[in-house]
Amino acid sequence: MQANPIVILGAVIYFLIIFGIGWYTRKASADASDFYVAGRKIGPVVNGSALAATYFSPASFLGLPAFIFLLGYPFWWALVGIIGGMPIATLLTAAPLRKYAPTSFTDYYADRYDTKWMRAITAVPTIICGFCYVILSIVGTALFLLCILKVNFTMSVLIASLVVFVYIYYGGMVATTFSTAFQGFAMTVASLTAAIVVVSHFGGLNGLTEAVIANNAKFFNMPYASAEGVSHPYMAMWSGVIGFFFVWHFGFSAMPYTVVRFFTTQDIKSARRSVFWAVLIGGAMYMGLIIIGTGARVLIENLHPFMKIEGITSAVKVLVHMKKTLGVAGASVTDYSMIAAMESLKNGPLLAVVAAGGLAIAMATAAGWTMVLNIIMGRDLIGKVMGNPWPEEKPVQCTRIMTIIIISVCGLAAFNPPALVLDISGAAFIVILCSVGPPLILGLWWERATPVAAGANILIMTFCSAGSWLYANKVLKSAHWFFLSDPSNKISTPHQFYWVFVGFVFFIIVSLMTKPCKPEVIQKYVTDLKPE
Repeated sequence: MQANPIVILGAVIYFLIIFGIGWYTRKASADASDFYVAGRKIGPVVNGSALAATYFSPASFLGLPAFIFLLGYPFWWALVGIIGGMPIATLLTAAPLRKYAPTSFTDYYADRYDTKWMRAITAVPTIICGFCYVILSIVGTALFLLCILKVNFTMSVLIASLVVFVYIYYGGMVATTFSTAFQGFAMTVASLTAAIVVVSHFGGLNGLTEAVIANNAKFFNMPYASAEGVSHPYMAMWSGVIGFFFVWHFGFSAMPYTVVRFFTTQDIKSARRSVFWAVLIGGAMYMGLIIIGTGARVLIENLHPFMKIEGITSAVKVLVHMKKTLGVAGASVTDYSMIAAMESLKNGPLLAVVAAGGLAIAMATAAGWTMVLNIIMGRDLIGKVMGNPWPEEKPVQCTRIMTIIIISVCGLAAFNPPALVLDISGAAFIVILCSVGPPLILGLWWERATPVAAGANILIMTFCSAGSWLYANKVLKSAHWFFLSDPSNKISTPHQFYWVFVGFVFFIIVSLMTKPCKPEVIQKYVTDLKPE
């Protein structure tokens, strides 16, 4: 397969817009406030689009259609559940955190629990998960560059790392916010456009349904209806429903890269309205992704040019062939299923739009997390914890050096990703939610939350969740098996999600047994932050 000039042109236009935003807004980041939180001047529509683009990473744009490709209809509800859970953020964190108006994700922990060392403790899981997200974002960017340029995956990773680095380097949070807002609209337009073309190709939704059933009679079987109806063992138990749903449902209210978006809004009302726009934009994108994932296998097996190659008899074998010819690394070959489905339609303008949308969502997540990591590694650890004035005096210089470090490390790891982008995302989600989630949510709403409980929960849950995920992934050969399972009778527990519940229970028990913060601290960081 050769590179399509129309697809290349679409990518060039997209990059020109992104780099243009970065260059145009470079002077808007003259001081620390502008560089870190965009001067708190962002309106709800722009911020909502940026929220959607940052939160819905390549794990959404590539990973979720890939899991529908693998599992069939039982994975539909996961996409719907993610959108359904997002408004919880307006109740739990959006309004109180914007009222508090911090600069960094770690500020609240240090103030609420009355010790600067809470910054260092909170930074541990945040840095782990941040690097995971930047890695999967570079992988996502590389897969779409591979689609556009038809070059080797290694070269795509190099280009992806360079592209992500250049546009983050100049404008800080101002450039990141406006470029990410544009990317939010781009990814939604791409998803919906692709879905409309897929449906039109089959002559309507009924035609698509008939084609899918003809290809796989069990695709639309309700999950868990019968042993024969289950399309994948990971979905064979109710733990699959609870696990996959909870992994993303709760995350929007506690993930660092979404929480910091509440800091950039104009006021409390804008923070709440941002979530509305994020749900609207992200929900529309997810509707498109459901249709794309549903039709992917049928499109590939009926239309993809690689199906004409001797020995290739299925969509999976098409992807395996791509892995060999294009050097797609690690487990990420299945993530290419969504792109392969679009390639099957042989529609240059459509592929250009989809490629731009894919680049948008991958680069938006990379930018969002890189800014979180920049602030934590520079301002928080070097500045606030170690007492070095460099990050406050020269925030642009500090952040750019941190960007070089982050993109270099993550770019190297992206050459051979350890898992599917959705699985890397799931691991990061669980580590963050079970460690820093309880101290944040309960810290905002429960006066009895204590510093000892916060510190212990963050460190212990980080170790437990990351350790169990790695063990299951390496030893049991999938992160979706309970790490204490008997190898002959594995228990489905997607991404070791149970640690989130364990974290909340552990935090409450330890809080009840230890000394709470001083009354004036509770008044300022709990009582005064509750919505009026």
